[in-house]
Amino acid sequence: MAERRSSPDGSLAPARGPSPVPGLAAVLFDLDGTLIDSEPQWRALYRGLADHLGVTLAPGWWSQLVGRSLGESVEVLAGRGPLPREERDELVRWLVDRGVERLRSGRLDDPEQPPVTWRPGARRLLEELHAAGVPTAVVTATPRRLLDAVADHLGLTSTTSVAGDEVTRPKPDPEGYLAAASSLGVDIADCVAVEDSPTGVAAAEASGARVLAVPHAVALGEERERTVTTSLAEVGVEDLEALPGRD
Repeated sequence: MAERRSSPDGSLAPARGPSPVPGLAAVLFDLDGTLIDSEPQWRALYRGLADHLGVTLAPGWWSQLVGRSLGESVEVLAGRGPLPREERDELVRWLVDRGVERLRSGRLDDPEQPPVTWRPGARRLLEELHAAGVPTAVVTATPRRLLDAVADHLGLTSTTSVAGDEVTRPKPDPEGYLAAASSLGVDIADCVAVEDSPTGVAAAEASGARVLAVPHAVALGEERERTVTTSLAEVGVEDLEALPGRD
């Protein structure tokens, strides 16, 4: 196992410069459901939005939102089809404002629990990648302001990231993954992308990266062969290096 690397303040210390690991130029991670377990917090936020809109949540509502951008999610939740852009953006701001406030204050339904937690093995894997000199990035549907609040809470502030409001086409479009690879100065074909949702996996596969799927809230379809693991606790740098590409 590689030596773990953290900054004096406990934040993660990403690798700088080209990766020394052959065939593994960078590892690109989704955030929610992949690196962090934020489902309870998002459920609470969306329930609050439903109350704000006077909407009754239908059975199975959560599975309809997993992997979607916030703009798409508020439209699904409102249940009125496509919304005028101004109204949609206002509802997204409503969610983000409350999400940031909860993170900054640490106030949750259960005050004994932290706002967000790492998924099993996620921080350890990031530390091993950084110690091995492999660059990493976060590619998420979460808007920049909320992403920065999460990153500050978890010590990810110096990690390269692409937020949901920094792309014109959200997942399942590969734009975010391609932007992350470009920002790191690497070829996407030499990268591994790690995702948990069907929408995210589709984006990662479309980008041309090798993909490791870690299903969490929603099961993946079986329409194509892919590499799947039940937990990042089972994954090391050598596993990512050996991950097969797509034919």
